[in-house]
Amino acid sequence: MSDTHLDEFAIRKVLDEYCLRLEVNAFDEWMDLFTEDTLYEVYKLALKGRAEVTKVLSQAPHGVHVPGAARITVNGDTAETVQNYLFISATTDEWNAGWYFRDLVRTASGWKISRTRVKFARKGDLPADERANKLAFPIAV
Repeated sequence: MSDTHLDEFAIRKVLDEYCLRLEVNAFDEWMDLFTEDTLYEVYKLALKGRAEVTKVLSQAPHGVHVPGAARITVNGDTAETVQNYLFISATTDEWNAGWYFRDLVRTASGWKISRTRVKFARKGDLPADERANKLAFPIAV
């Protein structure tokens, strides 16, 4: 397997863990996927550094994150990705779908996310029979 394929595999593991750690792990384990100086752009906010991302996003609603296909472009020790997603809130009747645009960098401890930009495609409310509010987070394994 080529180095590029190994890098793509390692990056896919980070992208997979992104959604799972939000639901199954403690929040600080999710933050381990990011560089210390990460930039996270969502809801017209530009959160800089792990401390600021933690302060704001640890208060965000829990829910089910369904990641979709990912395109990965590796450029040596950096990579750019785009991945579609669907999020269904467990605490409200809202859902949203869109894309995660991420930059990753190779570090001594593996690939880490250095920048995330969330672009919403659509938001809405769920019908009563499709609500996810019976779920408890993080989920028990």
